[in-house]
Amino acid sequence: MKSFTYHRGGFARKPLIGALVAVWGLASALPAQAETEIEVLKRELAEQRVQLAEQRGLIQNLMAQQENQKKTVSSIEQKVAAAPVAAPVAPAAGSGSLLPKGMSIYGVLDGGVEHITNVKNGSATGSVTRMPGITGTVASRLGFKVSREIAPGINGIATLETGFNLDNGTLGQGGRVFGRQLYAGIDTAYGAFTIGRQYSMLIFAMDSDLLGPNIYALGSLDAYLPNARYDNSLAWKGKFGNVSLGATYSLARDSAGGAPGSGTCAGELPGAGSNSCRGWSAMAKYDAERFGVAAAVDEQKGGAGALVNFFNGSAPVAFTRAEDSDRRTHLGGYVKIGSGGKVGIGWLGRKVDVASGGIKSDAYYVEGAWQFNEKVSVDGGYHRITNKDQDRDADLVVLRGFYFVNKDFSPYLQFAHINNSDKAQYAVSVGAGVAPPAGGSQNSTMLGVRYRF
Repeated sequence: MKSFTYHRGGFARKPLIGALVAVWGLASALPAQAETEIEVLKRELAEQRVQLAEQRGLIQNLMAQQENQKKTVSSIEQKVAAAPVAAPVAPAAGSGSLLPKGMSIYGVLDGGVEHITNVKNGSATGSVTRMPGITGTVASRLGFKVSREIAPGINGIATLETGFNLDNGTLGQGGRVFGRQLYAGIDTAYGAFTIGRQYSMLIFAMDSDLLGPNIYALGSLDAYLPNARYDNSLAWKGKFGNVSLGATYSLARDSAGGAPGSGTCAGELPGAGSNSCRGWSAMAKYDAERFGVAAAVDEQKGGAGALVNFFNGSAPVAFTRAEDSDRRTHLGGYVKIGSGGKVGIGWLGRKVDVASGGIKSDAYYVEGAWQFNEKVSVDGGYHRITNKDQDRDADLVVLRGFYFVNKDFSPYLQFAHINNSDKAQYAVSVGAGVAPPAGGSQNSTMLGVRYRF
C-alpha cells in the first residue's frame, strides 16, 4: 500500500510541474512580443506624420498659386479698364461675318416734327404741322463702303449710298436706289480716281457752312446745294498735307431729276452738241489746326429737259441749249475759337446765262457753333440772298441746339425765321408746298432726333 501510494503520487506531480513550466515560458515571451508591436505602431505613426507634412506643404503651395493667379487676373482687369476703348473690328470674311472683306456699313436716321407759319396753299394761307421726309439736320441714308488693297500702295474703293425719306420710306434723289452716291475707283498716293454718281466738288469746299444740309440753312435759299451731284462723272480728289484739291467732270449730269425744280438733263445724245448736259466742278482748300479757307466752282450746261430755278417764287427758266450755263462760285473760311467754338463766313455767287439773258444772285452767310460740354452744343447763323435781276431778296436766321445722349444719338430743337422782300417767296423750310405769299415772312420750329450708326 505504501509503495502504490508513492508511485501514484509521483505520477500526479509531473503534469503539474509541466504546466507551471509552460506558463512561465509564456509569461517570459509576452514582454518581447509587446515591445515588437509598439515598435511597429511607432513606425506607422512616424510615416503618417511625414505624409501629413507632405500633404500640408502641397496644400500650402496650391493656395499660394491660387493667390498669385488672383493677383494676375486683377492686374489684367485693371490694365483693360484703364486702356482706351478701341473701335470694334468686323470679323474677317469666312469667320462668321456676313460682309465681304474690307466692307463697312453706315447710316443716319434723322427726322422730326416741324411747325411752319404763313404757308400759302392756293388761295388760302395758314400754318402747317408736318413731318418732313427730306431731312432734319442731315438727310437719312444707308451706305456701304469698300476699301481693299489691290497692289502695294493702291486700294480699290467703292461707295454705295441710298437716300430715303424717313416719314414714309420712299427713295430720294429722283427715286434712285443708290441716289446719294454710287462710285468705284482706286485710291493712291496721288489721290482717289473714281467713276459713277458723285458729289460736286462744291460740297467738299463748304466747311465754313457749319449748318450744312440742315432743313433751315443756306439750302433754303438755294435748294441745289444739298443736292449737288453728278451722274456719269469722273472725279479726282486728293489731300497733300494741309492742302486738298479736287475736280469732277460729268458727261450727262442728271438723268432722273435729282435737283429740285431743275428738270432732267440726261445728255449723251447724238447730235445734241458736245456740251449738252455736261457739268464740271473744282475745289481747292487749305486747313490748318485753327482755321481753314476754301474756294470752289460748279458749272452746269443746258440740254433737253433742263430748267433753271432760283427757288424764290419766280417761274423756272428754260435751260435747253448746250451753250446755256449755270455757274456757282463759292469762297469761304472758318476759324476755331477756344476748345469748343467755331465761326464760318462765306459767299456763294450764281450766274446763269440763257437765251433770254443773264441772271445773277449773291448769297452771304455768317455762322457760329459752340460745344458747351460733351452733352450740349448750340449753333446757328445769319444768311442773306440778293437777286437784283429778279428783284427778290431774303434774310434767314437759324438757331439750333443738340443734346447728345451719346455720340450717336442726339435729340435737337431748332428755330428759323425768314423775311422776304416784296416779290420774293423763299421758303423757310425745304420741300414743295410750304412757301409763303409773296413778300411774306415765316417762322418755323422743329423738334427732332438724329441717330447715327
